[in-house]
Amino acid sequence: MTDQKSSAVSADFSRICGLLEKKITIFKDFMSLTILLKNMIREHNVEAVEMMIAQRHDHIVFINRIDDEIRMIRETNPPYEAMLNSEMRKRIQSLLKIVENCINKTMRLNRDCETAAEDELHKLGNGLSRLGQRGQSFKGYAGKSWEPRFLDVMT
Repeated sequence: MTDQKSSAVSADFSRICGLLEKKITIFKDFMSLTILLKNMIREHNVEAVEMMIAQRHDHIVFINRIDDEIRMIRETNPPYEAMLNSEMRKRIQSLLKIVENCINKTMRLNRDCETAAEDELHKLGNGLSRLGQRGQSFKGYAGKSWEPRFLDVMT
């Protein structure tokens, strides 16, 4: 009986480690996409921005599936964590630390990306505002019935 439990714990341990490693790989891809997204925002490449956002969404969905699988393993075998030996615990803690670092880096990159998007939106708003003011000046000028002073109408 204990051999079966030990074998099941070993299988669950291997499965969780594999899932965490996959999650780390996906997070690293997500970080790369986030850097590219920030660059595409600054370059005003709308098509690339849309593509990067869609790819990032796919990565988020995949990470959520991995989290669900890990949660399912942990819930179906509650005592499994108590049966891990110290080497197994160290391995899982090491992988979890890498995941945590990836999450923190991703959050920083995402904030940078949001800042870049806000900056570009602000620039666009200012540009549109100036364009609107020029349009008002032009409309005001065109609507006047007198001749402008800076044009020489005699020649």
